[in-house]
Amino acid sequence: MAERQTGAAGSGAGSREQGLTVIVAAMREEVSALLPRLLSPRRLTVTGVDATVGQLGATAVAVAVTGDGERNARCGLSALLAAVMPVRRVIAIGVAGGLHPSLERAAVVSCANVIDAASARLYHADAALVVAAAASGARRGVAVTAARIADTVEEKRRLLALATARVAADVDAAASELAAVVDLESAVFAAAADRSGLPWLVLRAVSDTADEALPPLLNNSRDQGGAVRRGRVVRALLGNPGALAPLLALRQRVLGCADILARAVVTTLEAAEERRATPPPAPPAPAVVHLNVLPTEA
Repeated sequence: MAERQTGAAGSGAGSREQGLTVIVAAMREEVSALLPRLLSPRRLTVTGVDATVGQLGATAVAVAVTGDGERNARCGLSALLAAVMPVRRVIAIGVAGGLHPSLERAAVVSCANVIDAASARLYHADAALVVAAAASGARRGVAVTAARIADTVEEKRRLLALATARVAADVDAAASELAAVVDLESAVFAAAADRSGLPWLVLRAVSDTADEALPPLLNNSRDQGGAVRRGRVVRALLGNPGALAPLLALRQRVLGCADILARAVVTTLEAAEERRATPPPAPPAPAVVHLNVLPTEA
């Protein structure tokens, strides 16, 4: 069961402009630095979702964790959007693997486009949110949502080629400079937001670079819904203890990325609110044409 939640300012009209900004991530570690920033936080009961409602500056938000993998992301965000009324926008955040060699660890990418690698479907983020994210220093780019964790350098190269071929013409950068990352949930979050008619943005921080491989036991520990089962990881480590050190290092990088993502979210929301509060420039006054009228002869 879900507790029906109304946006803080949406008591009567329920205007979307007065609704909650949903900030969604797959793993709690990814929002671990954002949750302490919330003012007046309170838990929101939604089946299958760990959600907290509060304020980030002037913005009313719901910070939600769905669990990793396609199934958890799809069911979790859909349940949350059905429970929270009204919703103003969706911002998906989390870590990702770097696909382009120029992306260093902890680099933040504002994903103007998201590709579902399985279907090659392309999703477009809200243009105003992409512009607002630039204030945080995020690099504009693309997220590729893969069916499996990209745990080899070869797989990352393949996905970079896919991203370049699919969206290079749509982004404001040369193909050779495409800031592409890979994850497991961005396309799922984008699809859910699109179905609800909501503006959305994906912010991803790089936890592993294009030339870094990940322990294969992560893919081997996933369930049918795509989630990494931590109990399986522990059992796999018993037979492969050498993978423990890189996994611990990866977790530390995830926590470091969470702090950077929290700052990027706050700056993006501040910029979005500022753009909304600033009235558009007045249209230029029409040109005045002076006509010299000659008197008619008597």
